[in-house]
Amino acid sequence: MKNIFINPALKKFLSHVKPYRWLIVVATICGLLKYNIPLIFPLVLKNVIDHLLSPSTYDTTKFQYIMISMVALYLFWAMVTYLRAYFADRTGQRIIFDLRHELYVHLQRMSLSFFEKRQVGSVASRLLGDIASAQNFVGAAFTNTIMDASALFLISFLLFRMNWRLALVSISILPFYIILNKYFKSRIKKTSQLAQRKMEEISGNVHEKLGGISTIQSYTREKAEERLFFQDNREYLSYQLKNVKHNASAQSMVGFLTSIAPVLVVWYGAMQVIHGHLTVGELTAFYAYLGMFYTPLNRLTELNILLANSQSAIERIFEVFNTSPEVVDRPDAKEFDTIKGEIEFQHVHFAYETPKTVLKDINLSIPDGCTVALVGPSGAGKSTFVKLIPRFYDVLSGKITIDGWDIRDFKLNCLRRHIATVPQEPILFSGTIYENIVFGNPAASEKDVQAAAISANAHDFICKLPNGYQSEIGEGGLKLSGGQRQRIAIARAFLKNAPILILDEATSSLDSKAENLIQQALKRLMQGRTTIIIAHRLSTIQSADKIVVFDNGEIVEVGNHQELLQKSYGLYRHFYEEQFNKNL
Repeated sequence: MKNIFINPALKKFLSHVKPYRWLIVVATICGLLKYNIPLIFPLVLKNVIDHLLSPSTYDTTKFQYIMISMVALYLFWAMVTYLRAYFADRTGQRIIFDLRHELYVHLQRMSLSFFEKRQVGSVASRLLGDIASAQNFVGAAFTNTIMDASALFLISFLLFRMNWRLALVSISILPFYIILNKYFKSRIKKTSQLAQRKMEEISGNVHEKLGGISTIQSYTREKAEERLFFQDNREYLSYQLKNVKHNASAQSMVGFLTSIAPVLVVWYGAMQVIHGHLTVGELTAFYAYLGMFYTPLNRLTELNILLANSQSAIERIFEVFNTSPEVVDRPDAKEFDTIKGEIEFQHVHFAYETPKTVLKDINLSIPDGCTVALVGPSGAGKSTFVKLIPRFYDVLSGKITIDGWDIRDFKLNCLRRHIATVPQEPILFSGTIYENIVFGNPAASEKDVQAAAISANAHDFICKLPNGYQSEIGEGGLKLSGGQRQRIAIARAFLKNAPILILDEATSSLDSKAENLIQQALKRLMQGRTTIIIAHRLSTIQSADKIVVFDNGEIVEVGNHQELLQKSYGLYRHFYEEQFNKNL
């Protein structure tokens, strides 16, 4: 047990136990009574057997009182058994509740880069599966260990007190037991870690593939995905089967040792009875205690296996806890109740991974209330540019200001509260339409939600649904069309009512009617706000106040539509001629 408790992850886990230490103390006391009350009965049995061999001298009234007392004692034993199970399990559930909540809160604070490097399913696996495995550690480590250890100590004391020679015979197999225990524990822990890592990978893949099941089916990739899942599942099975083999080997070998000990005791004890050094009652009591001795010993073997599995789960949980967000509030960060929305990039450089720079020396001023469109080839840096404004990432050098304040001077929650985003692929959640719109402002009234839906041209189609605003939309809004999902996302942005708006143009795949409805809604949404649009089709941004052309992480052109078209060899003019298939 010593090596377990020096583990840093387990030390941190134990800090979550501290608030419930008194519940654990009560559970442990009840457990000590539960495990040690039965130790009285072999002594009673010894007394009964020895007196039954000479019944004429046995006081039957005293015998009746002893038996009635034993019944009463076992009624008390039943009560403490209940209390031990209740308090131990209650403590475990509360600790795991706290741990799961704290991990979820920690995940919410993690930077975007953390999730971009990991599959969502693998993160969920640690939040749900690993924490469930860690729950076993609570009851096992804090109650069972103490109870089993106390039982072993008391039984050993009684065995040596009754007959030290016979006691030495009974524990002669103990060194072999300890060696085997240590051998199998290390192997079980190793294969458990491999199995848990593989299950995390499988969980991530399943979450990802089921989320894109329509693509898999449209490309008839079912068989290929089936083969990949079979291979992953088979690898996981191989780790589990290794664990099964280790468990079975440990149980059989330990079982042999614990089974041979009573044979040795009866063999040697019978010879002691024959020679008059031991009574039949003492041998019977000794044999009963021996059964009680190896029961907690076997439980400690199983406990080691349990702890090995739980320990690897705890280490994986605290691996996430030990990962700090890359983007955090400065100590002196401020709250700003209102902002105008003037944005300026000053000599901004950024790279996801050094040395590959994604944005190079970006300088751009965006007046408040201005509409700016970002244009450029795929990978030019447009999406990265807009991710820097709400500080999903921090700049490598230079700075970004809003109303003259470095955005790092804003508290993160405050900064992001002043920015609304409508992505190209709207993110909707399982639940009702109402719940998805009010996500933009949880304090909004039903009237405000309806007003936002009207402004987003969503009210009419919502009212035609069987349950109106309370209609369930399915995971990701699968029950809605692309245009309907986009209008729900726009309604959410209306409800947020932020002074800065980021739009990733999302009308290229829609029919003309849906596109017109969304364009009308977006024009209303953009009024009076500083708006940055990632433009995919030039026809939708010709009225923008400023068009910024990106290429290879640099701003190569800035101007309005007419100004940029007048450049004979400009990149914007090249895009325009390519999209509209005409030379100017």
